[in-house]
Amino acid sequence: MNKLELKKELEGKYAHTEARLKRIECVYLPVTNASVTKQFFMKYGLVTLTRQGNASLASGQCLFFLETKEKQTSNFVTHDWDETDPEYLMEAICFEVSGLDELHREMKDGGATVSEIKDNGGCGRTFTFLDPDGNKYAAWQG
Repeated sequence: MNKLELKKELEGKYAHTEARLKRIECVYLPVTNASVTKQFFMKYGLVTLTRQGNASLASGQCLFFLETKEKQTSNFVTHDWDETDPEYLMEAICFEVSGLDELHREMKDGGATVSEIKDNGGCGRTFTFLDPDGNKYAAWQG
């Protein structure tokens, strides 16, 4: 069943016009060293820190970098994203950013692992980057 067929089926079965989930308040991410990860995000101006020392987006949502006993990431492999790659390593978060080209250049020059910028036509432009633990993220600008 394709996505549009599933949409029609689900909307017919569960008729509601407004979702109860309003927005994402915070995201919890696995890291081996929260201090190193916060430094990485601060270095490139990706976040500010709250009074409690948590990473905060411009919109106010927080990222909690939580230390894990064993190294793991939020990444997962999918066949459902890139038609040319049946084992695409998917990022769990896509951030809207301003100054995409400048950010890309700063991160690349600063030694961060970044992909090339991809133009998605009407869907904007994007690149992916890895934090020090290998968590993969997308930076997107419409």
